[in-house]
Amino acid sequence: MSMSTVADTHQSNIDAPQLTFEVNGLYILLSDRDDKSYTFHWRLYLHQSTTSGSIYHLLNDVDPTIWRFEHLSDQTVSYDKALLGALKIGVLDPILHVHLLELRFRERITCRVWLKEALFALDDEGYIMLTRSVDDIEAEARNLGLQNKSLGRRTVIRSRGSQS
Repeated sequence: MSMSTVADTHQSNIDAPQLTFEVNGLYILLSDRDDKSYTFHWRLYLHQSTTSGSIYHLLNDVDPTIWRFEHLSDQTVSYDKALLGALKIGVLDPILHVHLLELRFRERITCRVWLKEALFALDDEGYIMLTRSVDDIEAEARNLGLQNKSLGRRTVIRSRGSQS
């Protein structure tokens, strides 16, 4: 089997499925960083309609040492080719959606650490109900991303560490 065939097959697996999300579901999204490493970009995603939702994440796109918060509304992630996996961590009543914008972050923090702190705060304030530690959920999400990247697939699964 030639290398181009392997690459073509890998790419076609990523392109194939449309991912399905539950309305009002809150997910951890892990995206490929477009390099050979097994590190990911970590985002929170709140699916708000049948086709789209809001993304909350930190970026360091201008300067690698400066992180900024970004909220993107009306985003369709089902066809995002960089998306490796989505881990459902809860369901939020629509009245609580606006509170996600109140999540704050410290300077000198990464997207992964921000997401962990956001999960802790959401659980602590009763927006979601985690049944395992934030570190356990981080490991579950990382394993999902690693497995999907190595297998060339994308999946949406429910976390074993939350009541959703």
